[in-house]
Amino acid sequence: MKRNKKGMSPGSLVFTGEKKVEEIKISAFDFNASRVHEINISEQELSKLKKYKSSKNVTWINICGIHNTQVIDETGKIFGIHPLVLEDILNVNHGPKSDEYDDYVFIVTKMISYNNELNELNIEQVSFVLGKKFLITFQEREGDVFDLIREKIRSNNGRIRKSGADYLAYRLIDTMVDNYFTVLEKIDEHIEKIEDSLLVSPEEGTLQKIHSIKKETIRLKRAVSPLRDIIYTLEREQYSFIAKSTYIYLRDLHDHIKQIADNVENYREVINGLQEVYISQSGQKMNEIVKILTIISTIFIPLTFIVGIYGMNFHAENSPWNMPELSWKYGYPFVILVMICVVIGMLIFFKRKKWL
Repeated sequence: MKRNKKGMSPGSLVFTGEKKVEEIKISAFDFNASRVHEINISEQELSKLKKYKSSKNVTWINICGIHNTQVIDETGKIFGIHPLVLEDILNVNHGPKSDEYDDYVFIVTKMISYNNELNELNIEQVSFVLGKKFLITFQEREGDVFDLIREKIRSNNGRIRKSGADYLAYRLIDTMVDNYFTVLEKIDEHIEKIEDSLLVSPEEGTLQKIHSIKKETIRLKRAVSPLRDIIYTLEREQYSFIAKSTYIYLRDLHDHIKQIADNVENYREVINGLQEVYISQSGQKMNEIVKILTIISTIFIPLTFIVGIYGMNFHAENSPWNMPELSWKYGYPFVILVMICVVIGMLIFFKRKKWL
């Protein structure tokens, strides 16, 4: 259940999202080039985190589930995290951002996945507190894209175990960004389906699909564009706990995010174009309907005129000027034939004018 923070003092710890896990799960990796120690900690065992504050190894603590403000507050006290940072961690509606403090950097990012059944994005806030020897990540729900990183730490595959917490943070963010490309592929497939349906036979639900994918693209842009600025800031600033060797990776990460942002902008233009095509086709279809109805109405105008005249029933017996056709043997077939000739003549006229 979402809670309102209106009127509360800065630094008040209030969870603004929805509870997505029953129990908060805390995992910790403490590693160096030669060894790794992995442990799972319950909410009641938070005091075990204290030993990692002064660890000489690199420590990655992942907290899955942030609805329990007491756990977040206690974690903040152990690692000296500012109350305003804890407040932003609990505010899951916060946009991506970064803040610099004396001995750590706070980064808010968005983990994104695509729901194929609902054709919508699942967006989860992931917060990073990066210090010299530790990295703490805060997630809303269980399940992420970090399993490959965990396996690399366990198996000592790659350079993660040989590097610091800064490189680990880069790899985690880079993994999320790589998943953005997968999301883009799903959006691209959805756009292609909408485009194909527009070319074949637009349906009533097509416009709703266009609006839906447009909304999801806007949400994706809000998650990606600020992250590009965040990485650019990290790349340009000189932090004592970020190794020089990591900056080249940050530049590469910035290029990837820029590419994603450009693709998202291109998708928005394509979607706007699809919307215009749909409106144009709908207008054209309506014009065709109006055209057919107009032609039908035009054909029936003279027929209605003829029927109206012969419906007045002025008998020829009363006056020689009164409709002599009423007493003709072939009067009725003659009028029908005249009406058919009128219809044929009008259709020929419309055809020559290229109105049909």
